[in-house]
Amino acid sequence: MSQTELAWATALIVVLLMSWMIAFGVLLRRRGVNPNAVAERNTNWVQRLLIVGAGFLDLYFILRAPFPVLDEIVGARPSPAPWGALGTLLIGAVLILASQAGMGRSWRVGVPQAENHVEALVTGGLNSFSRNPVYLGIMIFLIGGFLAAPGPFTAVAVIVSFLGLTIIIREEERYLRARFGAEYDAYARRVRRWM
Repeated sequence: MSQTELAWATALIVVLLMSWMIAFGVLLRRRGVNPNAVAERNTNWVQRLLIVGAGFLDLYFILRAPFPVLDEIVGARPSPAPWGALGTLLIGAVLILASQAGMGRSWRVGVPQAENHVEALVTGGLNSFSRNPVYLGIMIFLIGGFLAAPGPFTAVAVIVSFLGLTIIIREEERYLRARFGAEYDAYARRVRRWM
């Protein structure tokens, strides 16, 4: 696989993933659920930073195929393993999609403000292997992005996302512990935070 083909494949995966996330959010809204907890309150700076950063990273991955000069601007080098990068991107994307779908009405972007905003603790499906399969999928996807376009921009995206998601996970854990009490504690003892 050539670098150009990898850049176009990466752009396609990002567009499809973003389309799914938007469609899933619209579907939840039509069912009376606001999946965007970040928009409903003055959330912490970490969540906002990650959302803005994800937007820039998505734009970079979409635009780098038609505008290869972007790789020079961000210091990206050719992928040492194009097929490995593509496979890692796909695994991350599938994990994100399957995890969101499995969470159904309980899926949110950010920590909800209201104590009863999440109706049920999701412990089945992929959540029986990881308490945070969406975030695990995001990290795998970002590693795939780094493999597709290794450089300072994608490396920083991986590091900042891991640190930011760890902070968000701890905040979500406090929310879930307050909301579900002993049920969440038992789940947390049974299933690891990442995998």
